[in-house]
Amino acid sequence: SRHLSFYVNTVTFSVEDCLFRLPREPFQQESRFFCDKLSSLQGEDGEVEGLSDEKPIRLDGVKKSDFEQLLKVLFHRSVTDRRSFDDDQWTSVLKLSTEWNFRRPRQAAVDALRREASAVDRVVLSQRYKVEELFLPALNELVQRSDPITMEEAVQMGLDIGFKLACVREEVAVR
Repeated sequence: SRHLSFYVNTVTFSVEDCLFRLPREPFQQESRFFCDKLSSLQGEDGEVEGLSDEKPIRLDGVKKSDFEQLLKVLFHRSVTDRRSFDDDQWTSVLKLSTEWNFRRPRQAAVDALRREASAVDRVVLSQRYKVEELFLPALNELVQRSDPITMEEAVQMGLDIGFKLACVREEVAVR
């Protein structure tokens, strides 16, 4: 019989032709997407998707580097490791944790990007990944800064937002 506490069920994923064999539990406990996907697996004959290297769950369209960053957060890598994450790494975590409904990694990414990312990047990320808590503080920072909104920044955020920001900045400057 299997020990209740010390028997680790694993799942095998294929990302960009690289295999990852990981404990199933964090995926099932923290992500509705993976909970549904993994609960549909039946049998233990090695032919079921995700139970062997020969038949992994393919995560098509996912970059290996993005998946690695998510795993570092999901599997509680040390805080020291995470402190060395750059904005691109946190964006990878935000992207996949949003797509797959991982709350804890998503919040860790949001918290880090709130501290580290530029205001323009926070506006873009807030729209792309539906992070409302980044949006208004980033806009406020852009309105209050001394430098005007550049054309490049306006294009990056979307011309409509860039134009509205310029209007608000003008209105604030007139007062």
